[in-house]
Amino acid sequence: MPRDALPLPPSRYRSPAGWQPPSGTMPGWNWGPPDGMEARPDLAPWWVRVLYRTPFVDRYAHVAMWHRGAWIVMPRDLYDSTGDAPPPPPDPSGVREPRTPEPSSDHGLQARAVRPF
Repeated sequence: MPRDALPLPPSRYRSPAGWQPPSGTMPGWNWGPPDGMEARPDLAPWWVRVLYRTPFVDRYAHVAMWHRGAWIVMPRDLYDSTGDAPPPPPDPSGVREPRTPEPSSDHGLQARAVRPF
C-alpha cells in the first residue's frame, strides 16, 4: 500500500494547513497548533523517518516533517481570525450546589457553638 493511501482522521489535514509558526520556533518540536497535531512519519521521506528516530537530531526531523506535510493538524480556517481555539464545551456536570450550603432563611435557628469533646 502506498504511503499516501492511509486515511486521515475527519476534519484533519496535512501540515501546514494554513498555519504560520511564530518566528524563532521549531514547528513540530516546540510549537504546534492549539488543537494539537499527530505525527505521521510514514508520510515523510525515508531520510526524515531515520532522523525522526535519532536522538538529538529528531528536533530537526520534526521541523522537516512539518514542512513536508507529515503532521496531521486541524486547518487554520476552523479557528477564528486571532488563531484562538473555539471555546470549550460547557461543563457536562451542570450546576452544582456549594460544598457547605448556606440556609436560605433563618426560621428561628441560630448558629450554635460546637463544643470540643
